[in-house]
Amino acid sequence: MFGSKGDDVKAAVRKIDATMLTLASTVRQLGIPKGMGDPLNKMRRAVGDLVAHLSMTTRRDD
Repeated sequence: MFGSKGDDVKAAVRKIDATMLTLASTVRQLGIPKGMGDPLNKMRRAVGDLVAHLSMTTRRDD
């Protein structure tokens, strides 16, 4: 009836990844405000690290 914990995590990872991709493409279209390049890159890397970590964790648990 309900999904497993791994399925829930995978769904959350996909949602985070899709949202970050949308944000990155929107920022690219609008242009990056002066001084915001570094913080945006750091956030993108942090989200990428989180997605990778959650993906590895769910694979390990399956």
